[in-house]
Amino acid sequence: MRSLLRVLLATTVVALAVAAPSGAILNGKPDTAHPYVGILVTVVDEERVPVCSGFLVSPTVFITAAHCVDDLGETLPAFVSFDQAFTESSPLRSGTAMPNPRFVAGSSSHEIAVVLLDAAVTDRGYAQLPSLGQLDSLNKRKGLQDRSLTIVGYGANNAVKGGFDFQLVRSFASSRLLNLTSSNAGGFNLQLSSNPGQGKGAICFGDSGGPVLLGSSDVAVGINSFVNNRHCAGNAFAFRLDTAESLGFLAPYL
Repeated sequence: MRSLLRVLLATTVVALAVAAPSGAILNGKPDTAHPYVGILVTVVDEERVPVCSGFLVSPTVFITAAHCVDDLGETLPAFVSFDQAFTESSPLRSGTAMPNPRFVAGSSSHEIAVVLLDAAVTDRGYAQLPSLGQLDSLNKRKGLQDRSLTIVGYGANNAVKGGFDFQLVRSFASSRLLNLTSSNAGGFNLQLSSNPGQGKGAICFGDSGGPVLLGSSDVAVGINSFVNNRHCAGNAFAFRLDTAESLGFLAPYL
């Protein structure tokens, strides 16, 4: 999935939202239940540019997708805002982006990175990490492949002519787990429904890095990664957090 940085710089100029009239995740609702979800921001030519979503798992560790950090390169700074509606006046918290050395641009594997915040955040709560292999049982018990999930992010509301509608509002929606073992899932991704409707939602550009939560809990089992349709329809994929790779990558920072 392209980050907001690439979409905004390559296709359109979007004014930062001043109000939050509707949700950001497709078919989503404005979110106040997950204040630990924030928006990764950089500065280009003295202008704030939103990049991706992400979430806190400790006072200083903000998880996001590896391709979001890769987009920053070695020169662009990393900031995070936790405002529910991101605006030009939203407070920014500085940090250091820590790329995943195993990630290769264009790949859907090794899709985890962190931003280490310079000052501790203690008033937002935190997402909980899953146990190792927590999702494995969902492939073994009939019917549980339809397990309800919650997706959260600041991404596009919808596709519009010439680009996308970004209101930069933290939003949430329910989604469905479709598969853990398809060729696209590869054993390291969750395959999610990305067909908004019937009370469900879908991730879109800019939701990359946001959490996929188990049911209505705060347990983050995935990181929003990519969609296989440029209109954000069809299927979406999230990088699994309940693997030895993900938990091992995070261990030195926690």
